[in-house]
Amino acid sequence: MSDAHTIPSPVDHEPIEGPRLRFRPIEERDLPDMLRWLADPEVVRYYGDPPADIDAARRDYMEPDVDPCWRFVIELDGRGIGEIQYGHPYPGPDYSWTAGIDILIGEPDARDRGAGTEAIRTMLQHLFEVKGVHRATIDPEVANQRAIRCYENAGFRLDGVLRHHAFEHGEYVDTHFMTILEDEWPAAKARWESERGASEA
Repeated sequence: MSDAHTIPSPVDHEPIEGPRLRFRPIEERDLPDMLRWLADPEVVRYYGDPPADIDAARRDYMEPDVDPCWRFVIELDGRGIGEIQYGHPYPGPDYSWTAGIDILIGEPDARDRGAGTEAIRTMLQHLFEVKGVHRATIDPEVANQRAIRCYENAGFRLDGVLRHHAFEHGEYVDTHFMTILEDEWPAAKARWESERGASEA
C-alpha cells in the first residue's frame, strides 16, 4: 500500500479553464457548500451518506488518500455548482496512463442544463491534451441513468458491468465501467465544438 505522505495533496493543482466552466482546487471556504451538496437527496442517492461535519468533509476532500487524486469546485459564471475530481488508480512512478473521474452537481438549479456534460468534457480535454493520459474511466451506478446519458454524450463507452462494485445505503450495487481512449477523444471533442457552435449561432 502506498504511503499517504508520498501522495500529492488533492488541492495542489492549477485551475482548469474551459469554454464555460472553471475548475479550481477546493478551499476551506468551500466546505460548507460541499456539506450542503453532499446532503442533497439527489446526491445522497448515488454518493452515499454525507460527511458528518466540516472536519470529516475536510478529511474526505482536502487531505491525501491512498491514491493520487485532485478535487475541484466547478464554477459557472463565478458561482460554485458542484465538485469534480480525477485520480490515478495505480500509484507509482508511471501511473498517469489512466485516470478516473468522479463528479457531482450539487446545486439543483444547475442540473439538467448541460453543466454536467460540459464539466466532463472540460476534464477530458485537460486529461488528454494537457496530462497526456491514454484512457479515462468513470463508473456510475447502473440505476443512475441521468449520469450515464451525460457520460455517453461526452464520449464514454460502456465496457461492461462491475457486479457489486459499490456498497451504498446498506447494500451492494452494480456499476457501469465506462471508458474513453485518447484516439476517441478527437471525435468527441469535434461533437462538443459542433454543439457549441450551433448554440452560439
